[in-house]
Amino acid sequence: MNFDQLKSEWNKENTDINIPDTIHQLKESKHPIERIQKNMKKEFVMQIIAIILIAFFPLQFKFPSSQYIIYYTSYVMLVVISSYYLFGFYKFYRQTEFYTGNTKNSLWKIYHELKLNLERYQSFGFLLLPHFLLTIGLVIYNTLLETGKTFSDLTNKHVTALIITVLIGTIAVVASIVLWTKYLYGRDAKKLENILNDMEE
Repeated sequence: MNFDQLKSEWNKENTDINIPDTIHQLKESKHPIERIQKNMKKEFVMQIIAIILIAFFPLQFKFPSSQYIIYYTSYVMLVVISSYYLFGFYKFYRQTEFYTGNTKNSLWKIYHELKLNLERYQSFGFLLLPHFLLTIGLVIYNTLLETGKTFSDLTNKHVTALIITVLIGTIAVVASIVLWTKYLYGRDAKKLENILNDMEE
């Protein structure tokens, strides 16, 4: 059999193979993963800086030294929780660095790990709420003290307004965490999902 006949037979037998498309899709998946890595790197640095800056809130808001024990007990808990989540965040970032796009299975693994880490990321944001509510409470308490009042001097109208404000603020923070996560990672996660769905067809 000469070369032309061999080529002809090969073409007949391989008309339904879509390997080039699959390779293209796997290579295409590298782009959203690279964007995810870039966003994670920025986010990680920003969170570390934010945690350090939070340590100086008592000085910034001029808390009396008697309240330092209350604030820094809460702050230590925040640091412990943050360390756990940031370590997981870092581990996932390192995992994406080893992704080569060679197999569909590795892409599925990255996709599922990304979804899991987005859930963790949101949980991390929600767990920081108690510390910030404590900080706001101390700020309000100290503001009242400066005017010669305490919480017991607040009227029912003021207490109701305060509760509604805290409730609205909490909902706003929760919503902003969810929207921020979707803004940073949602689009790329959806692109990975679409690539994987296309590869299944």
